[in-house]
Amino acid sequence: MDTTSTARRGAQTDVNKSCTYEDWVDLKDLFAKAAEQYENAEPAEAIPLLRAVVHDCHRFLIYYQDPSVVYSPPVRSSTDSAPSSLTPTDDRFPGDWASDRSSRGRNTAPPPPPVETRKPKPQEPATAFHAILGTALFLFGNLIAQEPNLALTGEPNTPCPYWLAALDVFETGDNLPSRVNARGLETTEDWRMAIVWGRTYVCIVDDALTRNLDKKQSTPPSASSSSTGSFFPPVDQTEPDWPPDSPFSAIAARRPPVTRRMSLSLNSPNDLMVLAMDQFSRGIFHMPHPQHAPPTGNAQSTSMPPLTDTFSRPKELYTIASEVLNVAEKIEIPSERQYWASWADSVFNQMKMEADMDAWRGSITRARGRCWLIVGSAKVEEIEEALERGDSGVLDSEDAQEAREGLTNAISFFERAKGSATSSSDPESQELQPLLAEALLTLANLTQDEQRQEELYTRA
Repeated sequence: MDTTSTARRGAQTDVNKSCTYEDWVDLKDLFAKAAEQYENAEPAEAIPLLRAVVHDCHRFLIYYQDPSVVYSPPVRSSTDSAPSSLTPTDDRFPGDWASDRSSRGRNTAPPPPPVETRKPKPQEPATAFHAILGTALFLFGNLIAQEPNLALTGEPNTPCPYWLAALDVFETGDNLPSRVNARGLETTEDWRMAIVWGRTYVCIVDDALTRNLDKKQSTPPSASSSSTGSFFPPVDQTEPDWPPDSPFSAIAARRPPVTRRMSLSLNSPNDLMVLAMDQFSRGIFHMPHPQHAPPTGNAQSTSMPPLTDTFSRPKELYTIASEVLNVAEKIEIPSERQYWASWADSVFNQMKMEADMDAWRGSITRARGRCWLIVGSAKVEEIEEALERGDSGVLDSEDAQEAREGLTNAISFFERAKGSATSSSDPESQELQPLLAEALLTLANLTQDEQRQEELYTRA
């Protein structure tokens, strides 16, 4: 297992001069272990395995322009049957015709029907390799975001270079010849790659919004109000100067000539979230349902098993919605903040049909309360500014009514979550009280009935 820096060629990359199907199986096993370590172990224990995955993938990229040829079944070419006679009809002698007439009376069996050439069904998507490499880079970037000091010599200590490389890998996989021009091969959608692709966009947006907020907090108001700039700082647009023999150079050499990352600096957070939503929709649609999953060991299944043995559709949905919700809380434009909070709430709401609610009820209820708090508070600032100007009629507006409904829903979810908490000292329960108080105070400020308003202030 090669755990050296990913900024240069691995120490064991040249040990084997080829990559076989057995190497592909070993790579999948290694990635499964790395993903398990990522979920259950400390970052310092998980990141060496991810480095090993990247180096093993680099070995495949060295020997194959399209690594899917290692595990994809060979494409069968249709062969035309030989003609029964090589003599043209007009050139045949009368004796030949007589021979045909004499054979008509014989009890001969009809010729067999032509054999229909069937397309081979792959056991795993053509993009399976790119799903592994891109996911490894995505997880690697997440760990670097948590602990930048885990980066080795030559490796960036910021997460964006790894996330951008993951985007390159996903886009390269999505444009493979076997997918774009799949002759004789039935292609299957790789839902795992689509999900991580969308999560990568969300992480890039979250990182940029966090850095922008930090910059605003450290900049005087007069300077921040007059400053303008692109969504991504230049450091995140510039690709590191990777050595020619590094895995990242191989990734860059294989990416399409025109990629979406070229226009990242021109996109707003909302634009990138739309790209993420497209991938999420694609992945959720093709994500297997446990109740509809084929039996284990079915050799005819065209859907590749999950990369890890512990696949949970509710967990995947909860992760997607939670990450989108975290971004929604940081978006500055109220309408966009409201939209993405509503989108996250729709995914949480979908989990009622997917999950064991006894196990997930508390987490879903808390998360939906946060969603509705964002929805209800989105236009409160505008309403409060109108009230300060003396426009009391704004409380009768449609925006005010929608805000009150959203805040009422948030309070309902928070109180239900608080009531179902196992202990008041639980950290998650302690986080509920400030959120509940915020929802109550905000709703009280929008309430015209003075008695009702006092009740809300008292509850807060």
